[in-house]
Amino acid sequence: MRVRRFMLFLIVLSTGLSVSARAAAQGQDSTVGERNLLVMAEMLPGHYDNANQHYFDGRRKLSQDDRHERVATTITRISAPNFGRNAFLWVTRTEIPQGPRSSWQITTLEPGPADSEVTMRHYLGEGRVIDTERISGLRPAELRRIEGCDYVFVRRADHYLGKQRPRTCRFSWEGQNIYTDNEIQLAKSSLWLSEQRWLIAGNRRLSGPASGEPYWMERSRLFHCYADIPGVGGGLDIPFVRFDNILLHDKGGMHWIAAPKEQNIGVSLRDVTWHVLNEANGNFNRNSLVLSVFERLPEGAIKEHGYAFTDSGAERIALNLKWILVNCAMTPRHEARPVM
Repeated sequence: MRVRRFMLFLIVLSTGLSVSARAAAQGQDSTVGERNLLVMAEMLPGHYDNANQHYFDGRRKLSQDDRHERVATTITRISAPNFGRNAFLWVTRTEIPQGPRSSWQITTLEPGPADSEVTMRHYLGEGRVIDTERISGLRPAELRRIEGCDYVFVRRADHYLGKQRPRTCRFSWEGQNIYTDNEIQLAKSSLWLSEQRWLIAGNRRLSGPASGEPYWMERSRLFHCYADIPGVGGGLDIPFVRFDNILLHDKGGMHWIAAPKEQNIGVSLRDVTWHVLNEANGNFNRNSLVLSVFERLPEGAIKEHGYAFTDSGAERIALNLKWILVNCAMTPRHEARPVM
């Protein structure tokens, strides 16, 4: 009898301890930075492009020193155990007069140093492509991290603001000793990058817009498109050629088609964020999703044939010029469900 009572006591005690442990664990508060890190890790992946900024810099006739090159960045979450739990592949393509230039790096997030802060570190590929097949076994020592160049993020009204510590990010660039005091802002809609390089001796700017205005990289959406030549409509039984499986992002995505009759046809999609007013009497012009058709002529010039536009944020758009029809939607046709 005593043995049974003792065993019952042990069962009750262990159950109580287990419940108490779970309750204590559930009630433990994290730091503000640990919560911010999870939100940032969710927000960061995506494709970003400054197509609108690049276009309006030219339309506003800004000086060359103040203009932003066309820049596109793709950020993908990756499994790279040697870089910690929150690692991302960050690939940037920049359009410069000498031709496109790409850079590859692995970016990490971790909480701290202060209670409400998150630290972002970049491990640079140094001009080489990071082999995605090797990422799981890649080590930080195989890439270049520059001490003093980390970004420390804090939360603001609708975004996260990350800054390098003043004049601590120093390195050699094109044979010269330079420093950067850059910033990154991460929001649901966009990624803002303030990037300038400064010569340590003489404090002279070597790169980046003279105004210091950040690169406004808007988050894009992916559309599934096709083009028919000619653009048949009205149920007519007319032969046509379909160019299918065209993927376009809506921040200036472009696809070129080797069309019949040796035509080189371009299809472009851009969700236009206006930077200026363009309405009579000071009325406000609203942002629009625009689908355009271009042709590269034999002498190299680009001719615009026409465009269609609809509400910014729309999930479908199409254009039929009769000689060509283009249809784009976020939902692929094979995934569209019947509705009444």
